[in-house]
Amino acid sequence: MPTPTTRTLVTFLLDRTGSMEVIRDDTIGAFNAYLEGLNGDGAPIDFTLVQFDSMSIDKIYVQVPVAKVERLTRDTYQPRATTPLIDAAYKTITAVEASLIGAPETKVVVCIQTDGQENSSTEHSWNELNALIKEKVGRGWQFNFMGVGIDAYDQGARMGIPPARTMAYDHRDRQATHAAFEASAENARRYACAEIDDTAYRPAQKAAAGDRFANAVNKVKRVLKTPIVDDIKL
Repeated sequence: MPTPTTRTLVTFLLDRTGSMEVIRDDTIGAFNAYLEGLNGDGAPIDFTLVQFDSMSIDKIYVQVPVAKVERLTRDTYQPRATTPLIDAAYKTITAVEASLIGAPETKVVVCIQTDGQENSSTEHSWNELNALIKEKVGRGWQFNFMGVGIDAYDQGARMGIPPARTMAYDHRDRQATHAAFEASAENARRYACAEIDDTAYRPAQKAAAGDRFANAVNKVKRVLKTPIVDDIKL
């Protein structure tokens, strides 16, 4: 297991599309709580923030020590336009990859957040994104997917992010929104400090975030693991 002194780069891809306007203030507050959660004693964490919509994909901070990252405000977070989720995620991941040339010891966490379905990507496909994420996971990168008020598990699976690292949080509940961001920060910080081996969400974290889709996913997993019994008597 890497030592707690290993540098960690946490990258957050934040949805800035028009539908986020109705939860703009809650998102700002929860994101700022996320930054607070990354702070603390332990391994050094550098932070990158990318905001995306169909008008542009913008690097707001790039590998800044997390303690120096400015908090979001209504001026720095202004929802607009539509959701090029595939293109935004693909470009963010490849940009992180390029930035790590010459820094092989860096631990990497990528958190992707959106409140909607892909609807406006033009440069990349689900298959390309899925292959890219799986290749990075094979190299030890950690990915988390936060879906806002949607069944995030299908979309997460299409990206190549497993259910354990996916969360569908309740946008109607401010506490649930904060719980989702705080859980993501806690897991990233503990992973950076080598307290845990991965950034998977615990069931209690999903419950606190109001994830009503998690139980359905678990039921399907249990059914698939149940052996088929042939009760026909010969």
